[in-house]
Amino acid sequence: MIEALQSTVLEKLYAGRRSHGWFLRLMRRWDGGEMRSPRLRRLMRAHQGVTIGDYSYGAILHRGVLPRGTVVGRWCSVGQELIVRRRDHPIERVSQHPFFYNAKLGLVPRDTIPLDEENPLVIGNDVWIGDRVTILSGCRSIGDGAVLAAGAVVTRDVPPFAIMGGVPARMLRARFPDPIATLVAESRWWDFDLETVAGWQSLLFQPLTEQSARTLVKQCESLRAAGAGR
Repeated sequence: MIEALQSTVLEKLYAGRRSHGWFLRLMRRWDGGEMRSPRLRRLMRAHQGVTIGDYSYGAILHRGVLPRGTVVGRWCSVGQELIVRRRDHPIERVSQHPFFYNAKLGLVPRDTIPLDEENPLVIGNDVWIGDRVTILSGCRSIGDGAVLAAGAVVTRDVPPFAIMGGVPARMLRARFPDPIATLVAESRWWDFDLETVAGWQSLLFQPLTEQSARTLVKQCESLRAAGAGR
């Protein structure tokens, strides 16, 4: 009964423009905070058309930051002032003005350029996005384990485990040598819950080597075989 009442209250507060701050305060108190809250993720999916994986946090959880259709994986860390754009002004036409492509302005019966959800952004798992990053419509995919440096303007797809920076963003370097990156991708460690991952003390606090990456793969394979920690 109490849990049902809490869910009702949180949903109403989430939907209201002026009450959203109260929603965030109560969500932290009742639902484990933004990194853990399943209610927040359900409400974002229902009201915003955005899918956010477990433990991901930051600007992506602020209403209106991510366009409809965006999918974010698990364990992502996102800084402030993120800008994501999925549509472009039609520069090849006589006029670039939204009167001629945005039906909400009342001049055209329907939008004349693709909608946000027709060019969705997919962000992988364990991605780190720094402050004031801008992701433009030419970027449709950000790979697992990638890093977007603060202030980057991302105009194209980002490979897994790439560190990108600059305007426009370019690859600065890879996070890992290829053999280690392949093993981390094979492990898919991000599928596991916090309680399981927190037990990997010897792996979490040291730079990865090829040997420790192989240990990670074996550990994840054993956990999957046992059906644990998902």
